[in-house]
Amino acid sequence: MSNEENITTDNLMMDAPSKHEKGGSSKPDFAVGIEDGFDDDLDLKGELQPGVFTINPNPETQKEKMIAYGKLVLLAMPWIGIQCIWAAEFGTTTPYLQAMGLSEQWASNIWLSGPLMGFFVAPIVGSLSDKCHLKFGRRRPYMLGGLLLLGVVSTTLACSKYFGDAGLPVSCNVYFIIMDGTINVIQTPLRALIADFAPPEQQATGQLMASTFQGLGGLVGYFLQKFLWTDPLEILALFMVVFAINVIFVGLTCWFVKEQHFPAKAGEKGGIAEPFIHLFKSVKGLTLKLFIVGACVFFCWWALFSWWPTSSTWYMTIVMNGCCDDPSADGYVGECTPESYNDCLTGQSVNADVNILANVAQTCIGLLLAILMNYRILVRTRFVWSALLFFGAVLLIGSKFIKGEWYAYLVGIGMAVPISGIQAFPFAIVGKYNRDDEKE
Repeated sequence: MSNEENITTDNLMMDAPSKHEKGGSSKPDFAVGIEDGFDDDLDLKGELQPGVFTINPNPETQKEKMIAYGKLVLLAMPWIGIQCIWAAEFGTTTPYLQAMGLSEQWASNIWLSGPLMGFFVAPIVGSLSDKCHLKFGRRRPYMLGGLLLLGVVSTTLACSKYFGDAGLPVSCNVYFIIMDGTINVIQTPLRALIADFAPPEQQATGQLMASTFQGLGGLVGYFLQKFLWTDPLEILALFMVVFAINVIFVGLTCWFVKEQHFPAKAGEKGGIAEPFIHLFKSVKGLTLKLFIVGACVFFCWWALFSWWPTSSTWYMTIVMNGCCDDPSADGYVGECTPESYNDCLTGQSVNADVNILANVAQTCIGLLLAILMNYRILVRTRFVWSALLFFGAVLLIGSKFIKGEWYAYLVGIGMAVPISGIQAFPFAIVGKYNRDDEKE
């Protein structure tokens, strides 16, 4: 594999042998993630620059193990803020847009822009951050830049109701196109940051730690909704608090995790189309095992983006049989009654309660899986992942036939099971397959 290929997103989970194993320099094992693909970019002495963040790959004493685990926590904790903003988006968007006057059909269709933004933004940001030559590092500049954009976009969206007739177009464009892209600007280098610094033996643990914090972030986000979001159109307080949480956790990680500086190479070039060219070349050269994992991930996220954006509406209008147009509004003409509107508000509260419990479950499941993998109790991850996905599929299919508030609670909480696996296992499986290929 060429150096050009190594520095793209393919190296996120690849564990190449270290230099001293090849007969080269004596760089420590924990530098393998940095060294792979950047052999020519290190300083003249061939050593890590002073103060660069590292994790001991082979901790022996209890103290060393706790320090290594704590450093993984430091790398993963920004996911609390990331999932918090996703929770705020998923929980409030559809009701907010409908209250702004968007039709029910378009309130669902507009969600297509989220995955599309992820498809375009993530490869671009990932490739550009791979080749970032700022002294501040490769990942942190994009994380902080995305954080700044998130504050601007969140404020614009939350205030769009004050923009008169322009409010609805602003909500649609800003919220779904720019905001989804902005979140990807933060989370793409964040995912890479874990892969950069976590030693090969701790990659899966690091990704499961990220899944644990995603559950915790979702818990915080839905908990805040319950108390700060009492009206479909009042989201400013919620989004400002969520942004403050992102500032705290992203800021702490960027402050303490010092990255290696990689100076630009002579003659290095790159264009905006390069990430996609490399992406399609990589897909063409995928092994059957990696293609199957990629296909599974595609359908997993397809299912999740069918569930997350519509779950709040499902609880309000299907489970509780509510009508979400306020009949007391001036000039209202419609079929909603005060009773049905109260049912809608009850469904909103049920949705918040369910998501709080679901994220408690995801946090516990992610932490349990991380511990089991860290102590090598759980090793056959693809079978565990398959079981978790099967459980989620049964729940969602059952919701078509089984009615009742009790089953709605079961579906909402039970979805934490497959989500925990989707957030972590694909990265661990890809890392294992890459290591197997390297050995062959």
